[in-house]
Amino acid sequence: MADSNRYRVEIDGAEVAFEPSGANADLQKLSTDKQLDAADPKASVWVSANAGTGKTHTLTSRVARLLLSGTKPEHILCLTFTRAAAAQMQTKLYERLGAWSTMAEGDLKEALFQLEGRQLDDDELAKARRLFASALETPGGLKIQTIHAFCESLLGRFPLEAGVSPHFALADDRQSAELLAEARDVVLQHSVDEPETPLAHAVIRLIGEADEMAFEMLLGEVTSMRHRIRRYVDHARGLEAAERAVAAVLGVPPGVSAHDLIAEALAELDPAMVRRAKDALASGKKTDAGKADALAALLDDMTPDGFETHYQGVFLTQAGAPRASLMTKDLTASYPDVLQWMQDEQERLVALTARLRAAQTAVLTSAILRVGCAVLDAYEDEKTRRGLLDYDDLITRTVSLLHSREGTQWVLYKLDMGLDHILVDEAQDTSPHQWQVIAALVTEFFAGDGARDFAPDQEGRGPGSVRTLFAVGDEKQSIFSFQGADPEEFSTRRTQFRAMADAAGQTWHDIDLTVSWRTAQQILSSVDDTFRPEPMRHGVVADEDAIHHESVWTGRAGLVELWSPVEPDEFDEQELWDDPLDAVSARSKEAKLAARIVGKLQEWIGKEYLPQRDRVMQPGDVLILVRRRGAFVDELIRQLKTSNIPVAGVDRLVLGDHIAVMDLMALARFALLPDDDLT
Repeated sequence: MADSNRYRVEIDGAEVAFEPSGANADLQKLSTDKQLDAADPKASVWVSANAGTGKTHTLTSRVARLLLSGTKPEHILCLTFTRAAAAQMQTKLYERLGAWSTMAEGDLKEALFQLEGRQLDDDELAKARRLFASALETPGGLKIQTIHAFCESLLGRFPLEAGVSPHFALADDRQSAELLAEARDVVLQHSVDEPETPLAHAVIRLIGEADEMAFEMLLGEVTSMRHRIRRYVDHARGLEAAERAVAAVLGVPPGVSAHDLIAEALAELDPAMVRRAKDALASGKKTDAGKADALAALLDDMTPDGFETHYQGVFLTQAGAPRASLMTKDLTASYPDVLQWMQDEQERLVALTARLRAAQTAVLTSAILRVGCAVLDAYEDEKTRRGLLDYDDLITRTVSLLHSREGTQWVLYKLDMGLDHILVDEAQDTSPHQWQVIAALVTEFFAGDGARDFAPDQEGRGPGSVRTLFAVGDEKQSIFSFQGADPEEFSTRRTQFRAMADAAGQTWHDIDLTVSWRTAQQILSSVDDTFRPEPMRHGVVADEDAIHHESVWTGRAGLVELWSPVEPDEFDEQELWDDPLDAVSARSKEAKLAARIVGKLQEWIGKEYLPQRDRVMQPGDVLILVRRRGAFVDELIRQLKTSNIPVAGVDRLVLGDHIAVMDLMALARFALLPDDDLT
């Protein structure tokens, strides 16, 4: 029910009241003031921003203020995480500059006052109107791009200094996968042609442990981490030395196998004691007799295979844990010496199991290193032959260009003449290698002549101008390990760059944007409550600061409702022969959860009143988020449609995997080749 001041809803039998929505003036001013400080073109700024606090708006405002302060567009570099984000940022900036060029005088003054926090004079207003044309006329446009695009352009400018082909091409993900498959085939063929080589033995070990799909995934992992693997092998000074280092870390002799360790343990075994234990156990109950049979089998087959097959099971479970009982209670009193021997053997076998696992890990790791390096060598050779670089190469080659090659100083000098301001978006997802690229550029901003103010010149650097770094991100939103991202780098790099700025006497701002313009306070408070205990923050934020969110909106309805887990019913349901392979049982947890959601929506849609929109809830007001697309999503959509609740369906599909498209492709293949009986 609603009245002039508030409305009430009933949730789980309890009546909850909410005030009409409005903005908290104090929080709104706090957020706006912080955004103004972050956009200050004369200060280097590190912004830690929660979701919905205006990160993109702050970044585009800073670019606009840099342009207003006299910085030429070509002296600004914006680095963001994806091409979509770069396009969005560029669009928003052009829209703002374009609007300035056509605004009425009063509207323009107000817009620039909101941006600068002060009234601008007539000359500055005229400059603002010209910025759109200036940005459009800049060769190549505004430099708002991904880190990979920047590295590609840099390598294109300095190919000889970087040691790459002047006409290199970029291999996309599909082409990289094809090259990797070709490299894998070359390595496998070599192992077949020369079966006695260490490489062939390594391939056999891996194939014995992994099927074809797992082998493919393993090589994919090796490729994604190839530069780390290369650094490790180079640091160890060779592949053999790297294998020895792995064995040393695991505490096993280099090259030792599980077979060797079992043979060593078998040699230390006393057959007479095994025979006495067999005789003692044979006189016991059924479980004792089974162990006696196993010891008898070992005495008949005193080999490593016999030891592994018969002996270990007497003392250890199938999972390798020590058995709770080695002999029944009646026998322990009659044969205390046998019991003591069995307990000693059990301890020895527990230690042996740990060594066996370590040896197996060392052997397989060595095999992965050997096969992986061979595949990577073939992969790199093929890329070199074709003059290709992949996305990882762009970063590593640029790092090498800016840090360790002979032409580094020349490259930095040329870049130093063209960059005054660097802005990094989504800084929490910037990998350590990518930070090395940024650090090589930014260090010049805070060192020697590069840190000094510039006199007016034809390069567009106005009087009193200063070179700055701007980074914005939120370590809580880090996509862990994506492209090698390390969320701890966010706080580490902030500390390093702050120290550089302080040493150069430059202004530095650490700004936290915590006021959300998107989400209701009730939802934000639930997040804060969830992560209030210190253990919950481990791995989410690098320091011990509490996670804190605020909402600029007051009185907006919000509710976080925790449902009990849904358990499937225990039943023995016979599948019908004509059931679809992906059919979901009505008693499964997916179907039960979907039914629960549909029931809740039926209570809301057409009945729940929304004061902010002055109407009842409609299907379009509901957004259902899932962690992954699978059987549950299909079942939920099916139940929504069955219940006549309009639903848009999933927002993404692989076109070639859709049954209708597959049928059409099969029809086309049949039309081209009517003898294709399978199609």
